[in-house]
Amino acid sequence: MNTPTRSFRISAIGLDVLHQTRLKLACSMLLAERMDVALQPWNSDGCDLLVIGLDHPDAARALSEANAVNVPMLSIARRYAEPAPGRLPHGATVRDINEQLSSLLLAAPTVERAAVGTPLLLQLAAATGGAPALHLLQRGAITLLVDTATRSIALPPSTTLAEVVAQLDDVAWSASAIDAPTFQHQYAYRLPQRHSFEALYFCIARYRPELLPMPAEQAPLKLRHWPDLNADDVPGTWLLAIACLHARPWQAAALATACHMPRHTVQSLFCAAVASGLALNQDAAVPSTQRRKDASDSRFFSWVARRFGLNLFQGAAS
Repeated sequence: MNTPTRSFRISAIGLDVLHQTRLKLACSMLLAERMDVALQPWNSDGCDLLVIGLDHPDAARALSEANAVNVPMLSIARRYAEPAPGRLPHGATVRDINEQLSSLLLAAPTVERAAVGTPLLLQLAAATGGAPALHLLQRGAITLLVDTATRSIALPPSTTLAEVVAQLDDVAWSASAIDAPTFQHQYAYRLPQRHSFEALYFCIARYRPELLPMPAEQAPLKLRHWPDLNADDVPGTWLLAIACLHARPWQAAALATACHMPRHTVQSLFCAAVASGLALNQDAAVPSTQRRKDASDSRFFSWVARRFGLNLFQGAAS
């Protein structure tokens, strides 16, 4: 499974033409590490990293502003004789800059996630009542729309749910409420993909299950209806378990045994079902010592296999 691409915003100030060009090349090379970087002029609002040329007259002001908001920095100056973490001498090569960017950007999210609570997107997805229905979210090079009225999110053609989920808990997300005409006129053509909240929660269960609240350990669970998922939204090995939960209530341990799946994977499915509102808590569940199977089960599971192009029972036995 490929690591989802992460998006970052890098600001630059005080660089001459040579270093600005090398910075652009170094940023483009980060795509090989599945890091998508958007370069922008210095802006302390929503920036992951500042690359600053300390020999420039504007450097002192930018340095002070960056320190005030705790933005990580990569400094380039003639005063530095040797490279060091966060520092490069004047004339640094593309490779030097690339290596520094990679280490600094990958280190930053660890600090951000330690202090974050419920991710902003999930806060909006859970909003009810008189809250605005449409919210435009931006983080780095990613822009998306949260539509609470249709319980869906809209994405650009080049962005996947997995990429969004990979940085769901970063604190650099910004949100603004917009109205429907504004979305139709300015953003609809840029955000043609639509994914349901259900697909979002199951994707979180797949890649970042720690972000979902944990249901009661022993509570049996049944799905209200089949989740709104495409074949690419979940691993094929999950489909039999989802079909079982659609058919009747199960406890996590019993379902893991019946489907030959790790217990923690089944627990992730339970988390997605609860978070998405699909869970029906049941008093009676299939016991862990018995897996009931009849003709109606076979017909329903065969329908699932045809829909997703899989042989579910053969996959379960492997």
